[in-house]
Amino acid sequence: MNEAERVGWLCSYVPEEVIMAAGLLPVRVSGGGGTVGTADAYLYPNVCPFVKSVMALGLNGQTKDMSGLVFTRSCDGMRRLYDVWKAYVPTRFVYMLEVPKNRDGAAVAYFATQLRRFATVLGQEFGREITDRSLNQAIEAANQARRLMQGMYQTQRTIPLPFSGSEVFQLGLEGMGMAKDAFVKKLKEYRLPTANQTSGKGKDGKARILVMGNVVDRPDLFNLIENGGADVVAADLCTAMRHFDYLVEEDAEEPYLALARGYLNRPGCARMTGVEERLADMMKLAKDYAVDGVVYTSVKFCDQHLSDAPYFAEKLKEAGIPILFLENDYTWSTIGQLKTRVEAFIEMLDAGRR
Repeated sequence: MNEAERVGWLCSYVPEEVIMAAGLLPVRVSGGGGTVGTADAYLYPNVCPFVKSVMALGLNGQTKDMSGLVFTRSCDGMRRLYDVWKAYVPTRFVYMLEVPKNRDGAAVAYFATQLRRFATVLGQEFGREITDRSLNQAIEAANQARRLMQGMYQTQRTIPLPFSGSEVFQLGLEGMGMAKDAFVKKLKEYRLPTANQTSGKGKDGKARILVMGNVVDRPDLFNLIENGGADVVAADLCTAMRHFDYLVEEDAEEPYLALARGYLNRPGCARMTGVEERLADMMKLAKDYAVDGVVYTSVKFCDQHLSDAPYFAEKLKEAGIPILFLENDYTWSTIGQLKTRVEAFIEMLDAGRR
């Protein structure tokens, strides 16, 4: 059997199931934390470095193995990347998926319409018919991977951790770039211990840290925290738990509505409305995973996530949960400077737990 053609996606609000239902392989496209290089000549200076890094991949010919690329209107930087990509990076299929910022019934209906249109255009381009049956089969396959990753996340509530946070994070990243059956097979090789939800802080173990923010697709920050003597027990990132911590209704009579509802009602990011809901989700994670402190990180020039940071810091302080804010350049070129701050934060957490 020939290997499926690869179609890349840039935002976790792109339903992989639609691409899978067309017999194509959805692959998350990441700048990999690489330098922006030639992209500086095509994008304005204050666009986020993630966008520039992805553009550099295209300009350097490192995305030639992909038959298509799907964008979402997630932010102005991504919108500009779409424009420049279409103009300067030859790609067979380039598509902008409209994703609403709300989650109400009207938003779900609108998104379902957009997904139907996406499926039609995708099918026409690749000569594939996307049926309700094939879409429901794709939903079932994606859910199977999600359930197994959720089981992996559940075990991270135990003290001590059965797997390091960096290992779980890296596993999730790999799953975003491989076929679901292969990913499921790999996940089933892990022998998961019984998850016992903790209550309170594990004073005899390491400090337990929740990492949250936007796009992180290298283990540098996780390694920095673990080398400093703490554990990353949860990662509220679009490249980690937010990508897996939900399910889509299976065998639905209207699978596009099921997809729209599942994706819009999952744990949201800063581009969505509902900061109070995001705060509630964060507080629940802190409680469920017996968190001692939070590391909030954002790439430079990401107005959406940067605007949330002061509010979350205030609310965490009121709840007695220490927070460390780290702005990064996506390449993590300042990792040496961040090392001092992370180590000092962990020392403070350890002192507060004695």
